Amino acid sequence: MDLSKGEESYLKRALEAFEDDPSAIVKTSDLAKRLEVNPASVTEMIKKLAGRNLITHIPYRGSRLTSEGFDLANKVKRRQLLIEILFSDVAGLQTDVTSLAAKIEHHMDEESEKALDAALGYPLETLDGRKIPDIGRQITEGGVARKLIEMSDGMTGKIGSIKLKDHNLDEFSAIGIQLGEIIERTLEGAKIGEVNHKLSTSMMESIIVKAVD
Repeated sequence: MDLSKGEESYLKRALEAFEDDPSAIVKTSDLAKRLEVNPASVTEMIKKLAGRNLITHIPYRGSRLTSEGFDLANKVKRRQLLIEILFSDVAGLQTDVTSLAAKIEHHMDEESEKALDAALGYPLETLDGRKIPDIGRQITEGGVARKLIEMSDGMTGKIGSIKLKDHNLDEFSAIGIQLGEIIERTLEGAKIGEVNHKLSTSMMESIIVKAVD
C-alpha cells in the first residue's frame, strides 16, 4: 500500500503505543505527544487511516490498529531499525541515527529493504535490544547470519558485515579483513585464507558471518 510519510509515522507510533500496552486503546493525546503534533492533526490522520481500514477509530476514546495496519506498521518499523543498524553498527556513525533513519526510511523501496536486510544478515534485534519485526519478512536461502563469536570451532561462512567500533579499528586494520571473505572459526579467533588470527572477544562480536551459498 502506498503510504505518505505522515501516515507511516502515525502507524509506527501507534505500534509503539501498542507495544507499551497491548491491551490499551491508544489515546489521541498520547499519539499527539509521541508525534510531537497537536491533537487536531492526529484526529485528521485517524479519519484518513480509518478510511483506509488501517486503524479502528473509537469515538471519545482513541484508536487501535487493524490487522492490516498492524502488519504495515511492523514493516515500517523494521525498515527504520535496519537503517539505524546500517548507520550505527556498520558505518559507525556517532550521531542521532534514529532521526537520520526517519528522514530516509520513507524513500527506501521494498527491494532495497530486502537487500539491506540480507546484507545485514537478517538481524534479530538492535544493539540496544529493540526487536526487529518479522511480519512479512522474506529470508532468502542461507538464513539468518550470526556473530563470529556464536559459531563453533571449525564452522565456516562468508563475512557479511562488520560492526565498526572505535576500539576495534586498529585490530581490524591490522588484519585487513574484507567483506565477502571466507572465514573459519577457530578456538582463538578465526582463519581467513591461510592465516590464523587471534581475535578479541569484542572483535568476534563485531564480525557478522553468513552461510556460504
